[in-house]
Amino acid sequence: MSLRANARLEVVDVDGSLVLSSVRSEPPFAIRKCGDRVMVAGSAASPVGGDRLSLDVAVGAGARLDLGTVAATMVWPGAEPGRSEMSTACVVGELAHLDWRPEPTVSVAGSDHLITTHVELAPTATCRLIDELSLGRHDEPSGALEWELRVERGGRVLVHHAERFGPDVPGYGSVVGVGSARHVCSGVLVGVDAGRARTRIDGASAAGWLPVADDTVIVMAVGPDRPTVLALLRTLAPELAPG
Repeated sequence: MSLRANARLEVVDVDGSLVLSSVRSEPPFAIRKCGDRVMVAGSAASPVGGDRLSLDVAVGAGARLDLGTVAATMVWPGAEPGRSEMSTACVVGELAHLDWRPEPTVSVAGSDHLITTHVELAPTATCRLIDELSLGRHDEPSGALEWELRVERGGRVLVHHAERFGPDVPGYGSVVGVGSARHVCSGVLVGVDAGRARTRIDGASAAGWLPVADDTVIVMAVGPDRPTVLALLRTLAPELAPG
């Protein structure tokens, strides 16, 4: 039987400290404040084909939320055909900041998964968003994976970016897609000096810094594995690279 589950958290600033003002979660979600970070943990094996999971985040005015996940998300095929979904919706208030850095999503062979992230920023809000995708476990092909990110500020769209991965996607494995890369890292920075576009290429790995506004940048990096991608990303955009 497929799973339907939602988690919601709201944070506020109280005299310069982050306070969880409201938390609600259903299995497989568990939410905990760990030092300066808020962590989302999985309490069950999910997502599996057919599961519909969602996370709602509200960051109050002036608050700074550093949000992550405890472990990588393994996307599993179900006993019956069916796409699983994970949607994240974030609302960030005036002068607030969201730092959303989940651990990688691993697309297991045979799975079919959709990831959507929608961030609504107040006109003076900022964010750093990082998504990492591992296309298959070691020595196996990727499942079908669709990823979509939309960032709005003051009701206007800053970024709307979507990608599809998997052996059935036209151009997969060619330069039209990600070539032979097995790990993809995508990030958005809002509230920085975007500067000029720049790239780094090292063998089969590549990364690009792509300004879309004076203070907004998309960063993309691909390579054979996570350590290689993150090492290259740190040379291009050290303010974005996790860890």
